[in-house]
Amino acid sequence: MQLTQFDRWIREKFIYRTHIYTMRLPEVGVPSQVLIEELEESPSRRYRYRLIVNAKRDLESLVSSLRAGNQMFATRIVETNPWYKPIIAPKGKSFFFRIFWWLIIMTIALTALLLGYVILTNEGLKGEVMDSIQLLKDG
Repeated sequence: MQLTQFDRWIREKFIYRTHIYTMRLPEVGVPSQVLIEELEESPSRRYRYRLIVNAKRDLESLVSSLRAGNQMFATRIVETNPWYKPIIAPKGKSFFFRIFWWLIIMTIALTALLLGYVILTNEGLKGEVMDSIQLLKDG
């Protein structure tokens, strides 16, 4: 099933994280919400720091400060695995349509219950419904 724009926004906001790899930290422009991890040194490793960014505005300011400092960097989008991921981002399904159909079903059920309550509490209407049912049975 195709994802709606709402589904993509939910995944971007709550599931996806941006990792930025760089050799050195920028002198200015690192937002306070950015998590900085120093990677272990090895001959095959190209980058020394991993900056983990959650918000899009933090990402834009960090990338602009890296570009202003003429630093080489690489970005990767990583899918996290929080406990609520199967609920808001089910594999191959749309969260929006799942909520939409649940709302439709709940509306129909609530309407049926309300109609039943009105029929049972109104004696005149209750008698008319019983007469109609009896007429249908007699055929």
